[in-house]
This record gives sequence, structure tokens and C-alpha cells, in this order.
Amino acid sequence: MTTIYSVLHLLVDGVCALAMFGRFLLRGDGYFLMLVYNFCAFALQMPLGLLLDGMNERAKRHGRQADPSFLTAAAGVLLTVIGAAVHPALLGIGNALFHVGGGVGCIKEDHARHRRGVGLGVFVAPGALGLYLGTLLAKRGPWGPWYLGVSVVMALLCGAAWRLAQRRGRAEAEAKKVYAAETGSLSRDEEGNVADSGRLDSDIIFMTGVCLLVVVLRSYVGMAVTFPWKTGVGLGLLTVLAVAGGKAAGGLCAAGCGAGRTVAASLSLAGLCYLFSGAALPGLAAVFLFNMTMPITLYWLVCSMPKMPGFAFGLLTFGLFLGFLPGYFGLMPGTGGGLVGFAGSGLSLALLLCAERRQGCGGIC
Repeated sequence: MTTIYSVLHLLVDGVCALAMFGRFLLRGDGYFLMLVYNFCAFALQMPLGLLLDGMNERAKRHGRQADPSFLTAAAGVLLTVIGAAVHPALLGIGNALFHVGGGVGCIKEDHARHRRGVGLGVFVAPGALGLYLGTLLAKRGPWGPWYLGVSVVMALLCGAAWRLAQRRGRAEAEAKKVYAAETGSLSRDEEGNVADSGRLDSDIIFMTGVCLLVVVLRSYVGMAVTFPWKTGVGLGLLTVLAVAGGKAAGGLCAAGCGAGRTVAASLSLAGLCYLFSGAALPGLAAVFLFNMTMPITLYWLVCSMPKMPGFAFGLLTFGLFLGFLPGYFGLMPGTGGGLVGFAGSGLSLALLLCAERRQGCGGIC
């Protein structure tokens, strides 16, 4: 499911970029429509995630085989396809529904397979590539044929995910029946004892604030830092691959070497590379290293509130929206982008190291 959701992530973001840059932004009110789309696509994920958490809890209590996470993601794909032809608001809502549903589905699979956040890095990585390819295609010709072709591929992938979700639902239901018959009791999942962190409310509030602020910083730095060497399709593609590769590598390194070590190494080196980001090689390295903490912040926040993965996912995407606003309203700093990247890396490092040392964080994450 993580593989399917990851490919769909690339395609959904690609369709959104294709429709926005190939159609909606060409209109006279395109500047306003960009704000509308980003609000619906990012800010709405938080309330939608909260609703999905409630749906998942009800499905678990009543033993339903249908996975609300998959149904939410599939509804998001459908609304994305419709919204691309109708209005950016509907397009953004579809994007938000898919991200919340697919994100929670990957969180559940990551937890079930004890991957310690690897699946989260794999899921979030392809989005940047999809946005880049969609934007590129929108500028190079009619958007309609690409839109129709990608829509067909997404429908086929949703069908494959549906069959897999049905099989897993039946297998889980059968396993619970066997467990109940053998032990005469409910499974740990049904009793609600799995992943019960026992964290204090103050710890949860602290982790929420830190992770949200780090994501806002990441979004702001991504908007504020510009590279003089990023000209042409080739270097643009390499930059996007550095973003995607950093996110995927962050999950892998955190699971293998420890989240704290990964945070310390990646952000320290990112800050150093940003100081020399006027050249292509250190600039690409800075982008790669800076994005490695993205799956870590998500994983830590999910660890803090294990029964609310949808809210955790949506809260951090709301942080992306907050980081987008200064750039939208023209409030970028006049100083060099390298200094902004250096400062953002240093502040993010300080915040995440405080979070890593907070009581209980290391044991859970």
C-alpha cells in the first residue's frame, strides 16, 4: 500500500500542478486562486485528518473491514480529477483528502511492519517530483491529454489498492476471530492498548509546538532561498530530486542510525552547505540534507499522539501553509538566501534536539 500511495502521491500532485499552471493561473484572478488552492490543499488537512481519526476509531470498534484511510484517499483522487476541470478549491480539497488518507494509511502500515518511519519518508518524497513534472508539462503544451492519461492511471492504481485493502481487511478480521477464540478476550488493538504512549499532556503540547514550528521554518526556507545556478530543466530536476531523495533518506537513516543522530548530522551539514549554496554542488547538498528531517518530525509527532495520526499529519501540513504565506504576500528577506538557509537549519537543529531530549521522546521514537 505504501508503494501504491507513493505513486499516487506523485500523480495527484502532478495533476494539481498541471491544472494550476496550465489552466487556472492563466486567468485574471490567478493570483487569488493560488491562495485558495493552497488553503484548501494544506490548511484543510488538519480538520480532515481529525475526522478521519474518528472514522478509524469507529471502524475499529465495530469491526468493519472497509478501511476509512483508503476510502478517504480514493475520494481525494476522484475530487482531484474533477477539481482539475472545475475549480481550484475542489482541486485543493481533493489533494487534501488524498494526502490525509494516504498518509494515515502509510503510517498504519509503517507501524504494523515496525519500519520506524521509513514508510513515511517513502510516501512524502514523490510529491515534489510530481509538482515539478506537472508544472513542466503545463508550460510545454496542452494540459488536456496529460490530464486524461494520468487520470486513467490513477483509477487503475486505486483499483489495485482497493483489492489489497479488501484482502487485508478480511485477513485482519480473521486473525482477530482466531485470537479471540484462543484467548477468550479482545485483541490489544480492540482494547485500545497498542501504542499507548502514556505521555503527559505537557510533553504532547511541547512536541506539537516544536514539530509545527520546524515545519513552518522548512516551508519558509524553501520559499526564501533561491539559487543563482538553478537554470534550465536539468538543474531544476536535480534540485527536485535532492528534495525527494532527502525526504526518503531521512526516514531510512533515522530508522537505521537513530533519529537524533540523523537530525544532528543532517541539519549541521545543511547549514554549512547553505553558506556556499551559490555553487551548484553545495546547494544541492544543502537541499538534500535540509529535507531529511521531514519524515522525522512527522514520525515524532505521530509517536506523541498515536491515536490521532490524521490530526498529526494535517497539523504539519498546516505548518507548510503558514510557511507559504510570507512568500505569497511578498515578505521575503532582502538578505542572501544562503544566510536564511543557515539560520533556518540552526534553529531547526536546536528545536529538534530539545525535542529529542524531552522526557520519553527517545524511548518511543
